[in-house]
Amino acid sequence: MNIIDYLQNADPCVKRLTEKYLLDENPDYVEEGWISKFLDCFDAETETWGNGIYGPKWISTFYTMRDLASLEIRPDHPIYQKGLDTLIGKMWSTEWREDDICVVAMLVSLLSYGQRDTAIIDEMVTYLLTTRQTDGGWNCSSTRNPKTTDKSSINTTLSVLEAFRDYKKHGYKTHLNAIHNLLVPAHKYLLDRHLMYRLTDGEVIISYITDFHFPTRWKYDVLRALCYFASIDYKLVPELTEGIKLIIEKFKRGYLTKGQTYTGKLHFKMETDKIGTMNTLRGLIVLKAFEAEEYNRIISRELSL
Repeated sequence: MNIIDYLQNADPCVKRLTEKYLLDENPDYVEEGWISKFLDCFDAETETWGNGIYGPKWISTFYTMRDLASLEIRPDHPIYQKGLDTLIGKMWSTEWREDDICVVAMLVSLLSYGQRDTAIIDEMVTYLLTTRQTDGGWNCSSTRNPKTTDKSSINTTLSVLEAFRDYKKHGYKTHLNAIHNLLVPAHKYLLDRHLMYRLTDGEVIISYITDFHFPTRWKYDVLRALCYFASIDYKLVPELTEGIKLIIEKFKRGYLTKGQTYTGKLHFKMETDKIGTMNTLRGLIVLKAFEAEEYNRIISRELSL
């Protein structure tokens, strides 16, 4: 058994995504497994998960929908759409406008995936466009928690870039020109740091970012950053190579582990074996995009369990 075989025998959504992204097939949508388990946790009476909007982490409506989108639930699924209604009503209504930049960015991704109203998404994107820092990135500040620095955050910058990618990917066009003008300096912000190092002393920015996590929650790590660059067909540049080498190093056993789990409540444990199937899948997607020779070497190996 090689790693592709293993992934095709994992959760049904992992099998589907493996066939889609690694085997270039067009598999049928399936809902069994993790997606179905998340849907079973939906409270139809309150139209929430975890009886909350942004919290409790990680069982709230917001973060459960992040999980469902990452597993590529059918975007027009009625429960996913009800969840979006809840988020809009509580986070972007006439009574309340969420202004935490990181949260707004993730909300843009959720709404774009769900093909929601252009006007609402454009309002959010306008906010993101006007909150960029002078260094080319974004920081997770809001009027309730005013920024205390002019420096950007890798976490927020990546979330905003993912939001811009998803806005374009799902057919929204109003702000494409303005977004395009910000991409080069925003990419440069991450690339100047080789995705992981402080400019001041060359040390790793935050220790956890060299570990790989799924679900990603709101937090940055090197694999998540490389997944972003792979998803936009970014060319291989020297600034990406150290991150790619880190992935290859972690593939020494032929797979990636599930990584450390962020503290918080869970609906259920997704990965229960030593192989992290979603991390492995995402890592292989990156290698397929940037290091085809290494990718082919890994998938041709007999898996030793």
